[in-house]
Amino acid sequence: NNLKQIGLALHNYHETHGILPPGGTLTIDGAPSQSWETFILPFMGEAPLYNKIDFDYAWNSPANQGIFTNEMPFYLNPNIEETVSPEGLPLSHYMGNELLMGPNHGDRFRQVKDGLAYTIMAFEVGENFKPWGDPTNFADPADRIGPPNRPSTTGGNQVLMGDGSIRFVSENIDPAILKALSTPDGGERIDGF
Repeated sequence: NNLKQIGLALHNYHETHGILPPGGTLTIDGAPSQSWETFILPFMGEAPLYNKIDFDYAWNSPANQGIFTNEMPFYLNPNIEETVSPEGLPLSHYMGNELLMGPNHGDRFRQVKDGLAYTIMAFEVGENFKPWGDPTNFADPADRIGPPNRPSTTGGNQVLMGDGSIRFVSENIDPAILKALSTPDGGERIDGF
C-alpha cells in the first residue's frame, strides 16, 4: 500500500513538473542536498512540512534541523522493525531507481522506451536503509535486489513499476531479467516475471 501511494505521488509530481524528481540533488559545492522522497512530500499530503524546508541548505544542515527527524510512515514497510538510523534519523525502506531518478536528474515518462509497465521506478530494500531525507537513497535495482542482499519480505521484494503497479520480484529472479526490468531504455520487454 505504501509503494502504491509513492507511485501515485511520483505520477502526480511528473504531471505537475513534466519530469520525475531527481534521485538526489547536490549543493553548489557538490554536497548531497535533497532526496526524491523529499520532493514528493507535497504529493504525499505533507505540503506543510515540505514548505518548511530551506532548499538553500542540505537536508542535514542546521537550517533544516528538526524537519528530517519526522517519521514518515508511508516510507516504511510495516514488516521491518528497523525504523531509525543509529544517528536517530527516521529511515526509509524504499529506494528510487537511479536509472530513472539519479543525481541531479529525473527522466520524463516518454524517455522510458521499454514501457512503464516493464520498468522498476522504486523498490523495497531489506537492509542498509537510509534516512528518507538522504539524497543518496537511490540505486540500480539490479544491485540491491536478489543475492547477496537480504529480501524485504519472505522470498523477495515488492517493486513499484513505472505504470504505478506493484509487483513481487523473487529473490531467485534471473539476474538478466532483473537488469532488464531496471533499465528504462534497454530495448527489452519482459512478460510474466
